[in-house]
Amino acid sequence: MGRAVRTTLHCTFHLPCATDRHLTYMGGCCSSQSQQGNTEKNNLDRNKRQRQSNWTTTGTIALRDGNLKALPSAALEVGPAARVLDLTNNHLTYLPDQISSFTNLSRLILASNQLNALPPCLSTLTSLKVLVLDSNQLTSLPTDIGQLARLEKLSVKNNALVTLPVSIKQLEKLSVLDLSANSLSELTAAVAGCAQLEELNVSNNDLQAIPSSLQQLQKVKILNFSQNRITSVPSGILTGCQALHTLLLHSNPISAQSFEATAGYQEFEQRRRTKYNKNITTGVSMGNGLQEGVDRQLKPVQH
Repeated sequence: MGRAVRTTLHCTFHLPCATDRHLTYMGGCCSSQSQQGNTEKNNLDRNKRQRQSNWTTTGTIALRDGNLKALPSAALEVGPAARVLDLTNNHLTYLPDQISSFTNLSRLILASNQLNALPPCLSTLTSLKVLVLDSNQLTSLPTDIGQLARLEKLSVKNNALVTLPVSIKQLEKLSVLDLSANSLSELTAAVAGCAQLEELNVSNNDLQAIPSSLQQLQKVKILNFSQNRITSVPSGILTGCQALHTLLLHSNPISAQSFEATAGYQEFEQRRRTKYNKNITTGVSMGNGLQEGVDRQLKPVQH
């Protein structure tokens, strides 16, 4: 009978030392941080694409109150699909030339920024109907602004304009022009070329006279020349502007007596009262009632 052979198996186990465990942990940590970074980047890219897709679908790029110093490249990529661009209350100091790609833009709102000039290419946005440039630092407008043939509203209040381009007379569809709170010492006669103008606000400037050429504005309803240095009103304004029912001359060195003595005043006064009565009839609030357009000095009380 054969002899049994006993075989002994020797097994060696390796326990990782503290250093190995540390390296293993650190490796996992770096991998986790890298994955987190990639996830965040992917989320940002996805959000950017989603936002850009929304802009393209709706045609509205709304970026007001965004603390922006420049127009985002993603917005510029929307191009002809953009219909409305609102950049109100940011910190923009310039507009890029690429804005000319917004060939179908109808509303451009740039109020409350830090713009001191506008690029010439702005005049190529010929689909614009509304252009709002309030509360910037503009001293002038593009010389070719008259190319914006479809423009209906232009508001440049609270800037530093000292002059207007002659081409403004080419804005034949302009109905509202707000130039209040600027530094205009003269109002160019070219404004009279805006045949569809219904409302002109040049209050709070440094104007010394009302251009008689404005009598050509057959559709103008409201003229606001308050807070200037106006001493008289050309009679042609009262007789020629047949639709005019509101003429504001508050805080000017013109007396009510002088204004009332102007030829055509009675006709204007009749239109003013007719407008007031119409508003009362239709339930439109007129505040404190029928207001005069000039400051009338109170007569001293006789004892």
